[in-house]
Order: sequence, then structure tokens, then C-alpha cells
Amino acid sequence: MGVQTAYDLIVADMRAIWGDMAPAMLRKRLRDVRADPVSLTRTDLVKIVQLLRERTLPSVMGEEGAEAKANQYLAWVVDGA
Repeated sequence: MGVQTAYDLIVADMRAIWGDMAPAMLRKRLRDVRADPVSLTRTDLVKIVQLLRERTLPSVMGEEGAEAKANQYLAWVVDGA
């Protein structure tokens, strides 16, 4: 699995949580780390997941849920490396 596949999995999972808002939320995080969605690196994706853990996920799933979800996303990123 590549980095793009890991990103696609994250998008799909976030869409299940936030619906059609998920892509916009991820675009915001891409801008935050100055990453290009076409040429994402593993480092970019790790930074994005860290921002999701800190700023996005806790609002819906609390601190523990955000930590668990971010760990799941990071596992996808590592598998995609």
C-alpha cells in the first residue's frame, strides 16, 4: 500500500464521520503543512494525522477517541511506506 492509498483510506474513514465535509477538512490540513495532494510524502501525511489528532478529531470523538483514530491512521501511513 502506498502513501496515496493511506491518504485515500483516511479520506474514506473521515467521510464516514463527517460526510461531505471530510475532503474540505483534509484540504485545510494539507494547506497547514504546505503539502500537495498529488505528491504527498509519508512525512506530510504524518504531519496531517498529527494535526487531525490535535485539532479536528477531538471535537467529535473526545481525546481518547482522537488518539485511537490517529493511531489507526498512522498505522495505515506506516503500512503505506
